[in-house]
Amino acid sequence: MGFLFKATSINVARAIYALNWFDIAPGLTYIAGDLNLRIVQLGIATTFFYVGLAPFQLIGGAIASRIGSRKVAFIGLILLGIGAILSGASNNLLELSLSRFVAGWGSAFFFSPGLSILRDLSPPEAYPVQVGIYNGVFGLGAGAGAFGWVFVDKAIGWRLGLAVGGILMIAVAIENFIVLRGMKEHKAESMGFSRKMFTIIRNKFLWFLAIGTLAATFVETIGGQFLVYFGENYLRIGSFNSGLVDGVFLMIGFLGGLIGGHLLSSPRIRRPFTYTTLIISSIAFILIPHTLDVAELVLAAGVAGFTVQSGFSALYVLSMHYVKERSMVPFALSFVNFIGIAVGSVSPFFFTLITDRIGPDYGWLILGVLGIALVPVLLLAKPVQESQEIMEVPG
Repeated sequence: MGFLFKATSINVARAIYALNWFDIAPGLTYIAGDLNLRIVQLGIATTFFYVGLAPFQLIGGAIASRIGSRKVAFIGLILLGIGAILSGASNNLLELSLSRFVAGWGSAFFFSPGLSILRDLSPPEAYPVQVGIYNGVFGLGAGAGAFGWVFVDKAIGWRLGLAVGGILMIAVAIENFIVLRGMKEHKAESMGFSRKMFTIIRNKFLWFLAIGTLAATFVETIGGQFLVYFGENYLRIGSFNSGLVDGVFLMIGFLGGLIGGHLLSSPRIRRPFTYTTLIISSIAFILIPHTLDVAELVLAAGVAGFTVQSGFSALYVLSMHYVKERSMVPFALSFVNFIGIAVGSVSPFFFTLITDRIGPDYGWLILGVLGIALVPVLLLAKPVQESQEIMEVPG
């Protein structure tokens, strides 16, 4: 099987993976009623997903660098599927929070190994485009979960809806494991591995890239998880329109990822494009609660969703120029993602707390302004020689 077939298999897994992140969004109103939860408690439950996601980024990346990305990605997808099924079986806040934690743990084990597999499969000049597709299909899957599960939850209930997503994930995980048999993987030797990890952790430029792109984390996390709930309970536009808005926000990221991937292939515009997309995405995010009708809301959410995936793609493409050994790519990717998620993981809690205590407009405003304020940190990441081909490194 050729590289395109295998890459497509990874990207399909990425789409179902994203579906399992966001298919809970249409069910939050039902969950709040069935489990007797307030908005702040919903924020706690959704935050636990990111609490699982953040620390296991580093663990998953380190294990993948040592034993290979294929095995770790498979374990991650299986765990995500199990976490989704358990979420649907939850009867209280504690059970729901722990189930979301397991789902986040599994997601962490797939993310950087999935990107690393694409790196090993792709010709060097095709990697930025594949990164764009990888992030773009995340939007497709997330949109299918956020909008499609409006109808699924109405038809079969939020519990079975979450279980269906989990079962799909486990099935795709098995398919991936079979399709990727025999692929060449770059694995780090045990001697000096700890030193190589600490070299990456101490790399200040990777820190600058991760912090400077936090705007994308805020926009995707809050937009994807809370647009449906916000539309239903604060804007009063109904479940269909709320799901539609969230679906547009997430699914248009597919186009944003594709276009962004192609533009990021050009070293000349790579950095200016990154700054611009992060700022535009944050401004659109801030405007969401100030829209006057559904059409304006769709427009604001669409602009935010279109640009946010380019922000993530830029982070992953730019990070590769600071990795000296190819075998350490999974750990480097997991590290920059860990920084973003570690900070972003608390954003659902603070967003819901601000909304509950101050007002529905202020959560969007404060996180959006914070994201814009952090963009200049990217200027501290000293540019390296960024040729059209991502540099080949030994390992």
